[in-house]
Amino acid sequence: MQTIKEHSLCFTGHRSERLPRTEKEMVRLKDRLLAEIDKEIANGIDTFYFGACYGFDLLAGQMVLTRKKVIHLYDPDPRQIKLIAVIPYEEQASRWREKDRELYYDYLLPYCNEAITLHTKFQCGCYHEGNWYMVDRCNKMICYYDGGNGGTAYSVNYAKINGLEITNLYELLMFRVTHLGAPIKIKIRADI
Repeated sequence: MQTIKEHSLCFTGHRSERLPRTEKEMVRLKDRLLAEIDKEIANGIDTFYFGACYGFDLLAGQMVLTRKKVIHLYDPDPRQIKLIAVIPYEEQASRWREKDRELYYDYLLPYCNEAITLHTKFQCGCYHEGNWYMVDRCNKMICYYDGGNGGTAYSVNYAKINGLEITNLYELLMFRVTHLGAPIKIKIRADI
């Protein structure tokens, strides 16, 4: 018998500042992300966790919602695809750009099957807790990770240590072949 974890996938990736800059590159990223989501749905994934932060997280949430709508419209007996937001703390979006706040509050959160808020106020380490929460409930990860340090590196490393199957869209789009198998050593700053 398969467990819930075997049907679950999480997303992690960089904030908007480290995503592709040109329209053409963003279209390639969105297309590849949709293709990977479709592949995972076809392989039995029905629950998608995202960290609900601006950048890749919001993009991944949007793409899952897009697929949910398509499945609902065209499949006479649609499977229930779940999107779960893991929110580090309640007011995380208060300092974001207006465009990102609107996407978060108006388009994503109202349509999630569940929104899990870990803290009412910011606490040191709350973003890491969100990563742990997602990774501990999944067996696969789709990420956009450029190899640098930071929260995404920490999340990818934690997923490696816990044996998740990882698909890195950054590497696929840059046509770089590197192995995401062995954990990497990274420095974690206390203020992240």
